[in-house]
Amino acid sequence: MILSIELVLGTSLLYILVLFMVAYYADKKQELGQSIISNPLIYSLSIGVYATTWTYYGSVGRAATTGIDFLLIYLGPTLTTFFWWFVLRKIIRISKENNITSIADFISSRYGKSQPLGALVTIIAIVGIMPYIALQLKAVSSSFDIICGYPYIQLPFTPGASPMSIHTSFLAALIFSLFGVIFGARNLISSERHEGLVAAIAVESVVKLLAFMVIGLFVTYGLFDGFGDIFARMKAKEAAFDHLVTIDEDSISAHMNWFSTLWLSMGAILLLPRQFHVAVIENSNEEHIKMAMWLFPAYMFLINLFVMPIAFGGILYSGGIFGADYFVINLPLQSGHAWLALLAFLGGFSAAASMVIVESVAISTMFLNHLVMPVVVRFKPRDWFPLLLINLKRLGIFLVIFLGYLYQRIVGETYMLVNIGLISFAAVIQFGPALFGGLFWRRGNKTGAITGIFLGFVLWFYTLLMPSFIKCGWWHSDILTNGPFGIELLKPTELFGLTGLDTLSHAFFWSMFVNIAGYLICSIIFSQGSREEDQARKFVDIFIPAPQNTQWETKRLTKPVAIQQFVNLLSKFIGEPQAVAAIREYRESRNMDEDGQVPEFELPRFKRFAERTLAGSVGAAAAGAIIESYLSDQGSRMESVYDVFSTVRTSLAESKENLSVRLRASEIMNRTLDLQ
Repeated sequence: MILSIELVLGTSLLYILVLFMVAYYADKKQELGQSIISNPLIYSLSIGVYATTWTYYGSVGRAATTGIDFLLIYLGPTLTTFFWWFVLRKIIRISKENNITSIADFISSRYGKSQPLGALVTIIAIVGIMPYIALQLKAVSSSFDIICGYPYIQLPFTPGASPMSIHTSFLAALIFSLFGVIFGARNLISSERHEGLVAAIAVESVVKLLAFMVIGLFVTYGLFDGFGDIFARMKAKEAAFDHLVTIDEDSISAHMNWFSTLWLSMGAILLLPRQFHVAVIENSNEEHIKMAMWLFPAYMFLINLFVMPIAFGGILYSGGIFGADYFVINLPLQSGHAWLALLAFLGGFSAAASMVIVESVAISTMFLNHLVMPVVVRFKPRDWFPLLLINLKRLGIFLVIFLGYLYQRIVGETYMLVNIGLISFAAVIQFGPALFGGLFWRRGNKTGAITGIFLGFVLWFYTLLMPSFIKCGWWHSDILTNGPFGIELLKPTELFGLTGLDTLSHAFFWSMFVNIAGYLICSIIFSQGSREEDQARKFVDIFIPAPQNTQWETKRLTKPVAIQQFVNLLSKFIGEPQAVAAIREYRESRNMDEDGQVPEFELPRFKRFAERTLAGSVGAAAAGAIIESYLSDQGSRMESVYDVFSTVRTSLAESKENLSVRLRASEIMNRTLDLQ
């Protein structure tokens, strides 16, 4: 049976429609106050978004060419699960207490809510994730070419070389963007859980796992007579069999590659924006971590169980390793089982869709809060201000995905799938020293974080991303062979004379060396501001109850807060309908009167709610200053609240950094006054 383009495309669109229905149903249930995802099973499955087309196709390709080292991509995250109850739970607790909306928000908040640091993390995330999104689009287009072109497209072939793949990549990028916009950017409350999105991701995790296991069972027990038969035939036929199932003990480069890949994957499980989003932002209960600690490793085990049999089966059945990335689809096609090939395609499509959609939604939040807002708030807010912000967030989703599409068209065809993904892993690992150091080391400061991340990013770009551009013809290859300006010590792949390492290990070593060194040295040399010290204490000692401030409590309790005043305040930034709906939901959940005042005991919780709601529009730094100052002078007219900032300007007790944040908040709110 030959699968027509119409059949494959129609099946894909039908599958997307099912995902839309699942997401729509979950969102409707959320509106009724009936969450279908607030359970540990869905949470654990959503973390399975880690398994992308890299896993689905790329692992088989890597196993067929280099052997068992593909397991490192999954061994790393599995090892980290032993520490999730201490590390991940701490990150989640901090994020909920501090209204964190993204990994950029987390890092910037730890270091005094630094806007430049948040912007730096966002830029690195956008640039670093481009190759990873390109990987997904490349896999979708190439697999579509294969399944629709068979038997005319056979191995060996060049995936993605046909003109049809250009349109397939573009269509996939468009569909993923629309899904992300509809279910990931419906409002400006960035910390709100996206139940429809998470439900769809959980379904996709199940689909890709079942599809891969069905293909694995078919190859292992349908085309061959079990694991033993495949391995025995492979050993008898291929002289390279021993190389594929062992480590080259005499090669320093091989050991360094294992070491680098293991550490990159250990960091990626929490540092990739999408992983941080599903594991931290979408978490509804810390207790769900307990199931994830064993279910996620089990998921990783099952989805990798048949990688080696499929890889070896493909080599034996096809007579070589050409196109090994797509053995999952080609083996069913070559054996005459077209429907199995279609199932394999849908599994790969699920793996790509879940990654691209969640990644783009996570980065769009960072894009809005840390790149767009510092510019937008300089202009006087209008009635259409909330509409502008939400459309800019949606634009961010399209921007992120189509930057990946652009990278795929330019660079993607020169690399195997796994190699593309490792470039992104090496980019996000640059967040590691600042994030994990900030969790346990109070002295780590903003200067150290910015210095370390920036230096690491520069070395990553120079030693890893630039060579990928050179290989596709963007730069002259003379830079790789002789170094820039003929300076051999500056060769990107042999920097300062370091030889004997593969490109990945070389880039990992230098980028992390300068990152960690910059973070430690600058944190020791430079001192923290008062705001940084306060945030450092909150993050490091999150599980230690904070002492009560009696003076503040007395002052706070003597001044009532009218709920309607908060409605008016929030409306200027997120729009009146969203503000009314958000406060109504909170008020009803807490049994508060609509026209009354916030009860005294409710003020701390209500303050956190207001900050979280506002932070999605103006950023965490300005939101915190606005709400805190508003509560400190509640009961006054709005003008009086802003007068508090004027007094702060002349206060010598305030640090320069804290003062600048308050001045910025003052400017925002003064513009808001002009609308009244």
